[in-house]
Amino acid sequence: SETLSRMKRVLQECRIRGVKTNIPFILNVLTHPEFETGIVTTFFIDDHPELKQVSTSRWNFASPSQADQRKVGRLERSLRYFANLAVNGHPVELGADATKLSTSHTDSTRAILPEAERPAAGGTRKILLEKGPEGYAKWVRENKQLMITD
Repeated sequence: SETLSRMKRVLQECRIRGVKTNIPFILNVLTHPEFETGIVTTFFIDDHPELKQVSTSRWNFASPSQADQRKVGRLERSLRYFANLAVNGHPVELGADATKLSTSHTDSTRAILPEAERPAAGGTRKILLEKGPEGYAKWVRENKQLMITD
C-alpha cells in the first residue's frame, strides 16, 4: 500500500513536456481496486479495457494544467507552435511581412568575447592535446571566464 502511494505520488509530481506519456494509464492501473489487492494476472489490462480511457481520467497532479488530458494536449500544441515560431520565425502564410521585421535583435543576442579573453589559436582542443585530460581539467577549473560549448 505504501509502495502504491509512493508510485502514485511520483507520477502525479512528474512533469514531462514535449512528448505524450502513459502516466494517466499507469495511474488508472495503480488505483484500480483489483490491482491494489495485488492479486492480478497477465490478462488484467485485457480484462479491464476501461483502464485505457485516459481522456476522462482526472488526477491530483502537482501542476493543475496536467490534471485534464485535453488541457495537456492544448498546452503541448501551443508550446510546439511557439518553439517553431522562435526557430523559424513568423510564417508568411500568416501575414508576416519581411520588410517590417527587425533583425537587429539577433545581433544583440550573440555573445562576443573581448579578444584578450578568447582562447589561443586552436581553442580548447589545443589545450587538451598539449596538456592532456588532467591539464585540460585543471585549466577549466582555474578559468574564471564564462565558458560556452556546443
